[in-house]
Amino acid sequence: MSQSTADSPRQPREPEELLRGILSSPQARLDGTAAVEVHSLVSSEHVPLYLFAIKSLGHFWPGVRAVVHDDGSLAKEDVETLRRHIEGIRVIPRAIADAVVEETLARCPLLLEVRRHNVRILQLVDYFVLAETEKIIGMDSDILFVDTPDELMRWNTDSTDRTAFLYSYEQFDHGRGPMGVNWIPETLPSVPYVPEMCCGFMCADRERFFDADYLEKMMEDTPRDILFRPRHVTQMFYSVLGGRLDGAVRSLGEAYRSGPWEWLPYADRRVMCHYFASSKASGKTARTLDNFGRYAPLFTSALDRLEGRKCR
Repeated sequence: MSQSTADSPRQPREPEELLRGILSSPQARLDGTAAVEVHSLVSSEHVPLYLFAIKSLGHFWPGVRAVVHDDGSLAKEDVETLRRHIEGIRVIPRAIADAVVEETLARCPLLLEVRRHNVRILQLVDYFVLAETEKIIGMDSDILFVDTPDELMRWNTDSTDRTAFLYSYEQFDHGRGPMGVNWIPETLPSVPYVPEMCCGFMCADRERFFDADYLEKMMEDTPRDILFRPRHVTQMFYSVLGGRLDGAVRSLGEAYRSGPWEWLPYADRRVMCHYFASSKASGKTARTLDNFGRYAPLFTSALDRLEGRKCR
């Protein structure tokens, strides 16, 4: 799908209508035949955004399995909503995740300490420790798929493809690269890393990518004033883990580029859009309805597809 097509649905729906629409949309019938799990850390506020993310992916690729990691805020009603909308979804309660990870990684005390103080580290540690498939996808809630992810599907089925880490790349026209990754050259000067990567969407071979002992060592070498920052630390260490893999790492290219839709350069084809929840409203992180309002054309197109309506 071209960028212009994805950005030009019929009549954009109002935010409240989009919210009602996704909550009444057909169940995503994910059958798991692809043997790849899509892991997402989800908050109560972002359940509707997540439904758009996983349903828009499932529309094009129903073979995936959905796994939600509770950030600690999911209520019973949120879990019921997720199970009603996503066939076969696995929702991992925070307390259960904490217990399993603490026992599994008892040999990595610093990693566990960081995880206890930064919920975003669950996106790095828990996705891999609690996965049940060899290949996994990490996906933020604020993502929409607008075309078929052919590259991901080929990676998942091609036994000759030895890529262990694929990522959405991030680079803005004004030259700023990904936050967190920018700390590595000074903080860990001799350590290889993956530049221009966004960990909000990535694909990985679980066994080859994740190494808790290496991660513990890298954290030991990182100053604590960086290590315990609330944001971007996860992205920093995704980049460091990927740097170990040398030629087994590749970018997913322009079609999967991360960045607010209006900031991205024109492209003949885009597969996804990322960063809705990072948008600002009145100087604060945008709420779900704020995101629906700002990106109404994109959400309207996605909902039209889920409802079986033709998009231009």
